[in-house]
Amino acid sequence: MEHIYPIMPLVYMPAIRESISRPLEMDKKNLIYSLCALTSTHMSGKIIVAPGPQSWDTAGRFFLDQCISVRQSYDFVEDKSLSAVISSYFVSTAFFELNQNRKSWYYLREALTMGQDLGFHDESSYVDLSPEEALCHRRTFWILYVTERSFAILRNKPLTLSKAPKFPTTLHEYEAPEIHSGFMHLINTYHLLDAAFVDTWNECTQAPTSTTTYTLLQERLNIAHPISMALTSIQRADILVTQQWLRLIVWQSSMRQGLLSSASADESMTFHYPFRIAHSLLTAISSLPSTAVDVHGMGIFEKIFEIANTTLDVIQACGTGSEMVKYGICQDPFGVFVRTLSSTPKSQKQYANLLLEKVAEKPEIARLSSGLWSSNLTLPCLADGLQESLTIVENDDAASGSARVQAWKGSIIGEVCDDVKVQMPKEYRPTDDAEISTFELSEGRKSSWETNISPKALEEFDAEIGKLNVT
Repeated sequence: MEHIYPIMPLVYMPAIRESISRPLEMDKKNLIYSLCALTSTHMSGKIIVAPGPQSWDTAGRFFLDQCISVRQSYDFVEDKSLSAVISSYFVSTAFFELNQNRKSWYYLREALTMGQDLGFHDESSYVDLSPEEALCHRRTFWILYVTERSFAILRNKPLTLSKAPKFPTTLHEYEAPEIHSGFMHLINTYHLLDAAFVDTWNECTQAPTSTTTYTLLQERLNIAHPISMALTSIQRADILVTQQWLRLIVWQSSMRQGLLSSASADESMTFHYPFRIAHSLLTAISSLPSTAVDVHGMGIFEKIFEIANTTLDVIQACGTGSEMVKYGICQDPFGVFVRTLSSTPKSQKQYANLLLEKVAEKPEIARLSSGLWSSNLTLPCLADGLQESLTIVENDDAASGSARVQAWKGSIIGEVCDDVKVQMPKEYRPTDDAEISTFELSEGRKSSWETNISPKALEEFDAEIGKLNVT
């Protein structure tokens, strides 16, 4: 719980400690097993020192089975407690970490439905609750609000939470102040994207969105990094990566609406804006210990992958050179992205290898400007040396920003020969339906920013490329 609680402060810890010191009732068992499943799946890739299962994923599946078994032993549907809602959310998150997205979505909707049945979206339902209960209810609503919006954007799912209670304004007596401030900062970041934006993103409405709407969103998302705030490094990682990912989502939506232009006075409405986003993300990653990113699991890696993937698409279309320098990218972004996405075995399997495969299939991406990248190493060299560099970083749990910046410097991609091909190892190929759907989703979004472009935007884009080719 040391790493999980700062980003999911939903349970009242004194009650949890008290409950495990005595025989558990079924509803408490359900919550404890779901919490164990959540914690185990977030430990994926790390060594288990205690005797028992061979991997944390195996442990996570065991606790999920136990949780589901407990639910079948009593009338879970009639369990009108907040513990039932939280347990469904924990189960959903655990299945997400195991790359079983259908089950993750199912249990998220279960948590949402049970929470709405409790009335946690209605401010009047909080009147008779104790301060501790009210805070747990509010936080549970808002973590589900954030998670539902993430699913809506990443998986094109509909929103169900339209009415909302007040924001949490207090903290438990045992909590440090950063628990509350970090939680609120994350909520406020997602709260900028209202239901109208999500409907536009999911193409549920034909109503046009104005340029002003997008520029205002970008302005609000481009707030000062909360590095100076009293936050833990784990909270900063979540907030900083989420901010940059949402900036990318807003930019992609602008592209779909045909609102981008090479002549725009606002850089957020230009074709090169992902360079700015990539620079901000790389700066954030370099300022954080590697463990601060890893603890968030696959959700944060998917966001980083989306930014990295789009950056490569823009490099392919627009080239590098002066434009990348203009946006502050003077080192190799690809190397940093690959190393970051290779921080855990699952993230390397699902995301880092996709980037390597993409560069192998499109060598023009790797033929980068010699003024920005050295040409001493080829793609296979990077792949061979990746594990060594990762070991150095992972062995230093307190890896500082300066250490990660040093890892950034000199990480290079050179010429990739046409006959070079990075194959996804067989053991990395998806095996079940859930994994296949996720793999296809990632593949399908490799060039997502190029799709659904209006003719006007496409003409502007072609003209921009033409100017670059002439120069």
